[in-house]
Amino acid sequence: MNFDSLLSQYESGTLSRRQLLTALAAIAAASPAAASAAQTAKPVGAVKSMNHVSIFVPNVQKSVEFYQGVFGMPLLTRQDPGINLSTGEGFLGIYPNQAGATGGSINHVCFGIENFDADATLKQLLDRGIKGSIRLRGETKELYFTDPDGIRVQLQDVKYIGGTGVLGDKPPK
Repeated sequence: MNFDSLLSQYESGTLSRRQLLTALAAIAAASPAAASAAQTAKPVGAVKSMNHVSIFVPNVQKSVEFYQGVFGMPLLTRQDPGINLSTGEGFLGIYPNQAGATGGSINHVCFGIENFDADATLKQLLDRGIKGSIRLRGETKELYFTDPDGIRVQLQDVKYIGGTGVLGDKPPK
């Protein structure tokens, strides 16, 4: 609903003054000027792939055997104390639970972006009010932040294959 139609309804008596003021307040709150920078800024990068998901489990070997047995996922890389299994275009990271944790949980999801620049992307996130951090794994920069629901997100180049953090060719299909 726009301002003109609200005013017409008010003038014709089908809208009370209270209803008009409530609707105007709603329009003002939804206006681009009131929208956050995160909602109006252009994307930090176009996601081209679901690079990987990392899970934390009580028994890494038991989970590796399960996923290999049920889905035939071959070993991609070892990342002590965890293991990365190939999913074709990406991978499943399986790592031991943090101290005191029971059961399994998803630790984070990683999206692949072409020509990924961790420093430039972190700056764009910070400009939007999104706190993030970069960690080095070997010579590879890994960018992490948390979404509004508390889910940890990693951004990485589409060529990232885990393990030593190196960028390289994707595993064979």
